[in-house]
Amino acid sequence: MSSGVSAIAPISAELEAGGIPVSATAVTGRARRQGRPAARLIGQALWAIPMTTWLLIDVGIMMTCLYAGYVVFVLPTGWPYPHVELWQAWIICSGALIASSLIFGLNDRATLLSRSKILTRIILTATAAAILTYAVVYVLMYTTMSRRVAGCAIGGYLLCATTVRLLACWTLNRVKRGLLLVGSRSLWDSFMHSIEEGHLSRYKLVGYVHTGLADGTVNTDAHCLGTAEDMVGLCHEHRVSDVVVGAEATEDPRMSRWMLAGLYHGCRVTNEPTFYEKATGQILVDRITPDWFLSADLETHCEEQSTAKRAVDLLLAVSGLIVTVPLWPIIALLIKLTDFGPVFYSQDRVGQHGRVFRLHKFRTMRVNAENGTAQWATKNDPRVTWAGRILRRSRLDELPQLYNILMGSMSVVGPRPERPGFVVQLARQLPFYTERHLVKPGLTGWAQIGFKYGNTVEDAKRKLQFDLYYLKHMCFELDVIILFRTLGTFLRGAC
Repeated sequence: MSSGVSAIAPISAELEAGGIPVSATAVTGRARRQGRPAARLIGQALWAIPMTTWLLIDVGIMMTCLYAGYVVFVLPTGWPYPHVELWQAWIICSGALIASSLIFGLNDRATLLSRSKILTRIILTATAAAILTYAVVYVLMYTTMSRRVAGCAIGGYLLCATTVRLLACWTLNRVKRGLLLVGSRSLWDSFMHSIEEGHLSRYKLVGYVHTGLADGTVNTDAHCLGTAEDMVGLCHEHRVSDVVVGAEATEDPRMSRWMLAGLYHGCRVTNEPTFYEKATGQILVDRITPDWFLSADLETHCEEQSTAKRAVDLLLAVSGLIVTVPLWPIIALLIKLTDFGPVFYSQDRVGQHGRVFRLHKFRTMRVNAENGTAQWATKNDPRVTWAGRILRRSRLDELPQLYNILMGSMSVVGPRPERPGFVVQLARQLPFYTERHLVKPGLTGWAQIGFKYGNTVEDAKRKLQFDLYYLKHMCFELDVIILFRTLGTFLRGAC
């Protein structure tokens, strides 16, 4: 303990010497907040709301909707079954809602920043709460609850709670977080490229600082704000909330002192791969080493998760076939009317652990489009027939892959399966490309919804970054988010 105090003491003295006392962080915080616009203050207030407050807001919404249901839908006199009292319904529904929201992480701070997470987790929470409520009412209490009252409560909660959180999400995303880089101009260029592509929309890049030039020359770059020794003052001046340390800066032995100074100032200090992963949902392929797979603690070996995922795959594949079978004759007729060629198209693809399987799709290109040579598909590919364009835009050409899911060679959610020739080519040029085969390929996936189109090696690299993120964070909740977003893409008829 004493060694920790002695290590901190020099930093505290240095900060105090610089006019920013560690013991007066509240004063510093107030000074930094002075003169900020209303949106920033509201955003900070929303971000500071604790989980318990969000729980109370949810319970208040649910109780209000339940009361409205009991008032509007009055049970007729002489109802033959005992009906749960209002106060009992309040206790049961509130308890079920709190338990469900904790299970699905509805009130995590990260949820407020993502509309897809808000919608997914609120639907999961409301569904689980309804199931728990009916289980208690019917199974444990041997009583009943009006379906109209329950519908009013659940429907009202979904409407009000979703609206409140989406407004909070909109406000938070309007407040730009100041971002300061520690490194070189190349680090600045990399982040500017990400911002231009819309991956860091919540951040305002204020500039970068370097660790000091060895030859003593002065950096004249307009985006360079100084050296890392100036970091605390710059954080205060530019209202910086996040500091990202580049790989070259981490090699400087003085970095720990500057990093702790930033932490004392109240900034979030991370390295480039960690920041990029959390901010964009991707893994920087160029910044990871084999050790990353050890620290990521991948759960691809987990039999319980694999069994549950396989059960969901079978359920969704069977349900999908039952629902879409009436469309298959129409699709087949459409393809036949195009050029009288075969309805289905099969290709070898690489699956889990590098095993090759036969993938099936509805044919969307003209017969012998490749002439035996594998080619990248391009946007507005001239080989695609008019019927194929319709099928591709609606994703209906993917329906035969439900058979692959039933046979176990694919999953509903996973990396996109690639052709063996492309895999060999990409594995030579991209590090850790074959590691995406640790899990089954999927009908849809994190890369498919995050990076919709690509036909170059650089595009394949971007998709790999999404695939590695899915590999690390693979779970039931992420699969549900992917399925909801895929459904939205299908309904919009997007490519």
